[in-house]
Amino acid sequence: MYHNPVLLKQSVDDLVINPDGIYVDCTFGGGGHSREILSRLSEKGRLYSFDQDLDALNNTIEDERFTLINQNFRFLENSLLMYGVDGVDGVLADLGVSSHQFDEADRGFSIRSNAPLDMRMNVLQSLDAKKVINEYEEEELADIFTIMESFARQENWQEKSYTIEKQKE
Repeated sequence: MYHNPVLLKQSVDDLVINPDGIYVDCTFGGGGHSREILSRLSEKGRLYSFDQDLDALNNTIEDERFTLINQNFRFLENSLLMYGVDGVDGVLADLGVSSHQFDEADRGFSIRSNAPLDMRMNVLQSLDAKKVINEYEEEELADIFTIMESFARQENWQEKSYTIEKQKE
């Protein structure tokens, strides 16, 4: 199983689906949210789902009302315009790392496996976590941890960047 969305029904309920509407799932993943949205759409309804993770493409849905776009959702507006869509009725974004990405050792998201540190959502990108940890200077790491502190309640960023820098020596 790729990923079981938490709060699946509640998340889609909050979209207040118009059966003939146009919807976007920003993070397709295993397709759980997309399948639930499709189950509530009429033949006229449309769903556009985004995912940059190549693993997610294996979960595509065969349905004429569905389009899977292999892009990061930051390209949502331009991608939808390419399909002739200039407005939508709702957008669902289940942000963060999926259980699949933690469970797959070669993805390098978890310390549960002895695997190289990677942590890329898109494995075609050249920059991975191993390169960041090994090649970034202490100040650059501190900048990253500062950002993490504001979004993820990460604490002691100065200490962490210093510790990483000392381990390199």
